[in-house]
Amino acid sequence: MPQGLTESEKFVNSISERAFLSLWTHPNPIGKKDKELCDCLIVCGNHIVIISVKDIQYKDTGDRAGWDRWVKAAIDKSASQIWGAERWLNSAQSFTRHDGRQVDLPSKEERKIHRISVSLGAKRQLATKSGDLGNGIVHVCDEFSLGAIFGLLDTITDFVGFLTETEYLISRANVIFSGGGLEDLLAIYLNNNYSFPFEEADLLIIDDTIFKGFIDSDSYKAQQRSLKPSYFWDNLIEHYTKDLLTDGMFDYSTKEVTDNQLVLIQMALQPREHRAKLAEYFIEFLEKPGLEVASRVILAYQNTAFVFLVGDSRERESRLKELSMRCLVVRGRLPSVGVVVGIATDRPSESKGHSSDLVYIDIPEWSDELEAQVQLIQKELGYFKNVAWN
Repeated sequence: MPQGLTESEKFVNSISERAFLSLWTHPNPIGKKDKELCDCLIVCGNHIVIISVKDIQYKDTGDRAGWDRWVKAAIDKSASQIWGAERWLNSAQSFTRHDGRQVDLPSKEERKIHRISVSLGAKRQLATKSGDLGNGIVHVCDEFSLGAIFGLLDTITDFVGFLTETEYLISRANVIFSGGGLEDLLAIYLNNNYSFPFEEADLLIIDDTIFKGFIDSDSYKAQQRSLKPSYFWDNLIEHYTKDLLTDGMFDYSTKEVTDNQLVLIQMALQPREHRAKLAEYFIEFLEKPGLEVASRVILAYQNTAFVFLVGDSRERESRLKELSMRCLVVRGRLPSVGVVVGIATDRPSESKGHSSDLVYIDIPEWSDELEAQVQLIQKELGYFKNVAWN
């Protein structure tokens, strides 16, 4: 954690790292003239989340003056910092982390920017409101909504999905929180299968009991139990992140070891429910007898295919070659799939050592030349001998 952070900034960065993992969470990034850009920047895939933190204790003056002072210091200044960071990012291709590491930004044409003001200190004595505060919609979180939003939406896809739907809702309806905050809106969103049932409404008054009722419900508790295996997938990403930042990974297109994080981005873009299924399949696959299943193929979020392969780490070159070939065959046999991610590792019961290999294939268009190559590979592999499809 960078030095010089306030306690509130440390807290926001710690929950950001838990939710979005360390590779994509950037506390105190450096911007114009080597000055702090914002309190936290999250960059994954095409998404950029700009977070500004203000911890201003509200002083009740008995009239509107105290409220106006708090809003100006806690929300307006936060929004101003966010918009300043956004202006700088609009002219940048990369930025520097607080620890000196360079981070590439997504292309300007594909960027999707979300703005979050963490405005602390009012302790629900005052109502806060997300909305267009002058230069685009800003999501305002307070002490109560902060943990709920980051805790229940702890993948980048789930998180920005809620932000995007909320932005659309706010752009067409006046949303008023009756004693609560964003967490109550989140409960409605989750209760309605990741959507809002307010197509015709132009005014919404959100009660402050909705979130509490949601997390106390049996359905919520059952859902949380079903998602518990998904955190194995998070741990897997963090493990590979360390490899990426030290030894790199194999890129099929260049046939070289690279520091490209595209494999990990595809793993991180999987929503929580998809991660649970991927983790369950992967664990089950590793526990199967070696002769029963040599590889497994899973079609996941946004038609990304994952190929799991087991092989002895003492034969990594041949294992990596086989993984690459299997990934290419999967791409050829599944026309709807453009991206294939391969993960090869040892089966725990069959090897004294342990290592992993990753392969990334992104082939939007198929060709006759590739088809001919796949035909030859299938013959070499025995037409996918000992493979399970999910």
